[in-house]
Amino acid sequence: MITIDKYKNNKNFFLMAGPCVIENEEMALQIAEKIGEITHRLHIPYIFKGSYRKANRSRIDSFTGIGD
Repeated sequence: MITIDKYKNNKNFFLMAGPCVIENEEMALQIAEKIGEITHRLHIPYIFKGSYRKANRSRIDSFTGIGD
């Protein structure tokens, strides 16, 4: 069984995570804060990544982000 303990003190391990598409500033900040709290507690370096604009390859009328 693999656990986080194996990786949390490894200097090469980090988490890069966030929403696929940022819908608004409040949502982005809430996600960053929550993931930041968890990764801080587990001693995992964290990089927030989110897209403000996302190409949609399936439907032309789907939400693609807040734009430029």
